[in-house]
Amino acid sequence: MKRLLFSLLLIFIWQASGSCLAQTPQEGYINTPDGVRLFYKIVGSGSDTLLAVHGGPGNSLNSILADLEPLAKKRRVIYYDQRGNGRSDLIKEPERLAISKHIADLETVRLHFKLDKITLLGNSWGGLLVSAYAAAHPDRVQRMILHSPAPPTKAFLIEDAEEIQARVEQRFNADQKRRWRVVSNPQTWVKADDPRAVCREFFQLLLPLYLSKTESASRFKGDVCSGSEEAVRSQQVVNMHVWRSLGEFNLLPSLGVIKAPVLVIHGAADPIPVEASEAWAAAMPNARLLLLKDSGHIPQIEQPEMFFKAIETFLKGEALPEAKKVQASTEKK
Repeated sequence: MKRLLFSLLLIFIWQASGSCLAQTPQEGYINTPDGVRLFYKIVGSGSDTLLAVHGGPGNSLNSILADLEPLAKKRRVIYYDQRGNGRSDLIKEPERLAISKHIADLETVRLHFKLDKITLLGNSWGGLLVSAYAAAHPDRVQRMILHSPAPPTKAFLIEDAEEIQARVEQRFNADQKRRWRVVSNPQTWVKADDPRAVCREFFQLLLPLYLSKTESASRFKGDVCSGSEEAVRSQQVVNMHVWRSLGEFNLLPSLGVIKAPVLVIHGAADPIPVEASEAWAAAMPNARLLLLKDSGHIPQIEQPEMFFKAIETFLKGEALPEAKKVQASTEKK
């Protein structure tokens, strides 16, 4: 009897420790061929793997991880800090922050985890990045989710910036406009004694502009100002260098090679024009667009039930009637 009880105790301890291990995020570093260390974190467990790519450029994995937590209930989700951000190596040289380097980093992450094909989720700027990666490596992509993706062309990006400025003019009082001019200047971050405080103020002003309802901001759990003080200080400079590397970009002609199923999710109140997401969906043969009402750029907090249900349905390979095929336009921006 004592031997039996001892055996049962060992089994209990083993199961409990295994459960704890499954719940404890795994983290570490990946070395790129050009000598940059990329920080990664893995949450959840299971036979399926999802690689989630954060936005910005200039943010970190902590900007999306907390609000995308439900994705890890049924699978392993891998996040990583892009070069120059978060806990990855900080980069000062503009040429080492170019889009080509980010595409190569994503391939390095795939190889590190020995994934033959990857299922990708790209948030905001990350949506543009995973699309550029898929265009370069179409045979390496199993499925892809473009989550409130950044625009596929420079023209649409300009429209996005103009809409943000229009919302600033419409919604901010005189003091808020004055502070916006200060904290939206990258040099304010670079020269600040406390760049994290500048970052907090910047996103406190910016976040409501990206939402359908201002009060939704209280539900946002992501940390857009994580990382070392120096990482935060350089956040907007990194953003500037990455966008400049794209020049007068238009990714649409390169997307036809992507045969994998693609789900594009766009909130109707997103300052990014819906036509930009329609262009993404129209340019890829097996892409569908899901338009969410009463949501802006962050549907995971404004329409979480619809958002996560749609993703789970898509990842199962099941039909998603709400997502529509978009016909290619004869006019490309």
